[in-house]
Amino acid sequence: MRSFFKTVRFSFGLLYKSSKLMFAAYFLLQVACSVVPLMSVYVLRDLLNALVDIESVGWSVLWPVCLYAVILISLIVLQSMDSLLHDLMYERAMHKYAYDFAQKMSVLPMSFIDTAEGRDKIDEARYLMTTAVNFPTYLIRFLSVAASFVIAYMQIASFNIGFSLLFISLSVPGIIFQMVFSRKADRLRRAQAPDVRKFCYYRWMLTDAWPAKDVRMYDLTKPISKRYDEEKKHYRDANKKLDKKKMWAELLTELVKRSGEIAFSIFVIIKAVSGEIGVGDTAMYISFAVAAIESFEGVAGILVYGVIRSSANMKYVFDFFERETPERKTGTRKLESFESLVFDNVYFKYPASETYVLQGVSFELKKGDKLSIVGVNGSGKSTIVKLMLGLYEIESGTVLINGYPVSDYDIQDVRRLFSALFQSFVQYPLTLRENIALSDLDRMDNDKEIESVLVKSGVFDEIKPKLKNGLDSFMTRSFDDEGTELSRGQWQKIALSRAYFKNAEIVIFDEPSAALDAEAEDRIFKNFETIADGKTSVMISHRISSARISNKIIVLDGGKITEHGTHDELMELSGLYAKLYNLQRNKYTIKEEE
Repeated sequence: MRSFFKTVRFSFGLLYKSSKLMFAAYFLLQVACSVVPLMSVYVLRDLLNALVDIESVGWSVLWPVCLYAVILISLIVLQSMDSLLHDLMYERAMHKYAYDFAQKMSVLPMSFIDTAEGRDKIDEARYLMTTAVNFPTYLIRFLSVAASFVIAYMQIASFNIGFSLLFISLSVPGIIFQMVFSRKADRLRRAQAPDVRKFCYYRWMLTDAWPAKDVRMYDLTKPISKRYDEEKKHYRDANKKLDKKKMWAELLTELVKRSGEIAFSIFVIIKAVSGEIGVGDTAMYISFAVAAIESFEGVAGILVYGVIRSSANMKYVFDFFERETPERKTGTRKLESFESLVFDNVYFKYPASETYVLQGVSFELKKGDKLSIVGVNGSGKSTIVKLMLGLYEIESGTVLINGYPVSDYDIQDVRRLFSALFQSFVQYPLTLRENIALSDLDRMDNDKEIESVLVKSGVFDEIKPKLKNGLDSFMTRSFDDEGTELSRGQWQKIALSRAYFKNAEIVIFDEPSAALDAEAEDRIFKNFETIADGKTSVMISHRISSARISNKIIVLDGGKITEHGTHDELMELSGLYAKLYNLQRNKYTIKEEE
């Protein structure tokens, strides 16, 4: 009951905020659509009785015929209006739910989102969007169908109470079986959620344009198709097994239910043959019997599947929306400029992992510093960047900005200090203008600055001939057939331009040349000092020689800082940095100074 009333408040709140008048009108239409068909049964009875009496057939029949036609036409109009209102309310409520869902996602910690458990809960809350939106419809439908059942059953009970109880009771087994199998289907769906994500991913590999080159290059179609078939078959077999049981149960319970309906119909016909009731009454009672059974099943079905089951499933929605989120760091200290950033004995491990990615990491970044973070893959380089931006909470230790803990500042003010090119950059299928200005939307209309950063990253001359609508050309053909398709290297330059455009005090480059050709990579490293002129910068690159342009270098190994200093100081140590540098020195495009 607690879950039910909680669901009522939540779901009705969605519709109430969408449209009060529509909701009231929809309720009245639902009641009308349930009651009006029963009115037609009474009119049909009078019409049939009049037709049986041959001597009275004449203009007196015209009135029930006209009334019957009016009722049928009215029902069509009411049902059309009901359908229209439902669709309008549904769209508005879905929009409201989706908006609230997005707002909640924006404040959930990465430590929750970045786990299998978190993804399962997010998927479940997203899947139950239609349940949350349709719950008021179920409840209103329940009330209107219940009114229809009461009217029809009272007529049957007044005719013969024994038969009315019989065919109603024979409908109960079917309702129970439906409830049981419905719960089993829900449990199966939740258990299969990880498998569904897996075979959907395989399907994406086979059908999306992005992985198409790899799939063809490595002849992956057959092996990936095989994996897809195996995962899908496992999913289908589990559902097929349940569907077979459900089919036999439905067949048995339907036969039981129909036996009561048939017995009642035979009883009514015998009454008619004996002259106890007329032809019109016969049709009326049989029609009411069918209506009573259908509405009883409807009431039970809506109650079980629409109301009770929805209330039970909504706990997953509440679990999502009520999940505690770390309080946004809204410290009162003003952060007007950047002077220094300090990691003091920081420890960190990712969610659901027992291994520390960072262990006792300490370093200082002062205004104007150019810091390079060096280390083998998996040593924790990118993790440091994520912690700088406050994307994850540290396990222990302290992160200070201008000598004060990060918690003393508003986290949004902290993030405004940074502009970052992430290693896993996003390819937005938006216009070129939007792709660049996402880092500072207030300057979206500044064509000159947008073109300037595109030139700085070296991509403007490459793509300019392809731009049908200049800066307003779509990148990819997802929304426009004339959109521009780019290589991964060009996309990285777009992401680099976006980082430049923000014009923040601290610039972070996380593997800025990972997808670039040698010429573009050479240009980025040679111009790094110019690009970051007057700014504080952090560079993470597998090209060790790029660290030479930094005045500070820290070397990570196994989550610990094992070396730190300038290039010359680290070379003199002959440690890991010197080893990595010497292994790669002949491959660098940046010449060493003599």
